[in-house]
Amino acid sequence: MIKNICLLVVLALLLIVILSSCRVEVEDPEFELCLKSEPEEAGTITASSDSLSNEVTLEAIPNEGYAFDAWLENGETVNSEPAYRFAHTEDRKLTAVFMETGINKHEIKVKINDEKMGEVFGTGTYQAGERVNLTASPAEGYSFRYWLENGMMTGHTGKEYEVMVKEDLELTAVFGVSRIMTDNFAFKIYNRLLSPDENTFISPLSIYLALALVYNSAEGETREEIGGLLQTEELDLDQFNKRCRAFRDSLESKGSGIKVALADSIWLDKGFPIDGHYLETINRYHGAEAREIDFADPGSSSIINNWISDHTEGMLEGLIPENQPVPAEYFILLNAIYFMGNWTEEFDPANTEPWSFTLPDGSATEVSMMLRESKEMGEYKYLDGEGFEAVRIPYGEKENPFEDTRIAMYIFVPDNDLDDFYNSLNVENWESWMTEFFYLDGKVGMPRFEIEYEKDLTTILKDLGMEKAFDSRADFSAMSSLGNQIFLDQIKHKAIIEVNEKGTEAAAVTGAFGLGEPPEPFEVIADRPFFFVIRDDHAECILFIGAFTDPRQ
Repeated sequence: MIKNICLLVVLALLLIVILSSCRVEVEDPEFELCLKSEPEEAGTITASSDSLSNEVTLEAIPNEGYAFDAWLENGETVNSEPAYRFAHTEDRKLTAVFMETGINKHEIKVKINDEKMGEVFGTGTYQAGERVNLTASPAEGYSFRYWLENGMMTGHTGKEYEVMVKEDLELTAVFGVSRIMTDNFAFKIYNRLLSPDENTFISPLSIYLALALVYNSAEGETREEIGGLLQTEELDLDQFNKRCRAFRDSLESKGSGIKVALADSIWLDKGFPIDGHYLETINRYHGAEAREIDFADPGSSSIINNWISDHTEGMLEGLIPENQPVPAEYFILLNAIYFMGNWTEEFDPANTEPWSFTLPDGSATEVSMMLRESKEMGEYKYLDGEGFEAVRIPYGEKENPFEDTRIAMYIFVPDNDLDDFYNSLNVENWESWMTEFFYLDGKVGMPRFEIEYEKDLTTILKDLGMEKAFDSRADFSAMSSLGNQIFLDQIKHKAIIEVNEKGTEAAAVTGAFGLGEPPEPFEVIADRPFFFVIRDDHAECILFIGAFTDPRQ
């Protein structure tokens, strides 16, 4: 037991040898370790070391009336736990700081970033030196993310957080929305659409949310098949719907520079018997509005198309053929998503240049290439992958200084062609890539582009296991008393994106019918076919996904 001591590592090593009764040879032990308690009478320190790993373990033991506070080195806190283990590879001077208990009282205030996301426990007045357990309890549809202490990151991401009381503290439990759609769903759909020679663009989220309406309408094996595709196995229907509601609310409440709008609707032919509970459920949790029209009236298609146009800021039109009866017998389910995002740092139009873009067949065409160099570290994240380079370009303003912006575009430029890149595009690689991006100064070049893409997803969804919903085996009795007599005819998806110097505008509609030394600055110029994703990084959700291969399309 020691209060103030200065010793050579060799002494600690010899102590281990004596205590363990074994012989250890030590080569040139020269590093000094000086320890002291502060105040001197407040506690003691034990020290031991491992000769094989050069690791030293210290433990600060408070005397009665005191509590351990922190280990200091050169006036800076290096550890806040009584037990401190480290590799001893240099001279060190450490102080175990103790504090008196039972004299002063301090107030701990625990709050939450958004009251609807959960509850926190631990607010109160406590004696100095007391250890207090704080607890964050997320509401259904939300998950806990991390703790802030007096507005600063603590590094603690667990729902349980123990703090030592030594001053008044204000702690914030930061919650976020729970993930609803997995990357696996997005890539299952996209991998069946991709083409190295064709511009593609879809919103996996729009498809997912449209299928969520279908999922609520189904029963029995029909629901099981849809749930398997949506990967809802761990959630009952109520939990699934609450998670969808929480995600929608969170996504639609974005701040400056970003607008996301989601809209759902169900269109019923006159006289179709719809279940009231079903309508109430999809309205409460999915914001879906129900409308009754005469499908036989050629003007009804215009009513539906106008709804789509209104909810995508006029970007999407004509999903339903005009001036003819609606191509469904009983109902149409629609989901529309609109996204408008200004780049966090816009491209200057004065820097946009004519540029040669290599086409899939090796020939070239000219594009307007938007160019921008980062002005400070922290604007772009970069990844030098195997067979590609990628850059993260953020939208909007940061919600807080400790995190990236919530939404960003990721551009992947293959070294060779998209076919080679697609061979490595799977869920496992994607989730690994998302952890490997790092901040780096650099230059980004991306063409102005616009893609409009429409696809019938019926065959794809059948191939993915959603079979019964499209034939006479379907059971939609949660929607209607005619549930065993109706089935889906088709599911269509239409999406459009426009990218320019200011930012990105995109829309989609889905319808169901019936560190160390920093490396050199990077340069990523998308002058050949490239893959891109618009992602909600906080919710880990792919909003849009596509590839730009040919400016002439």
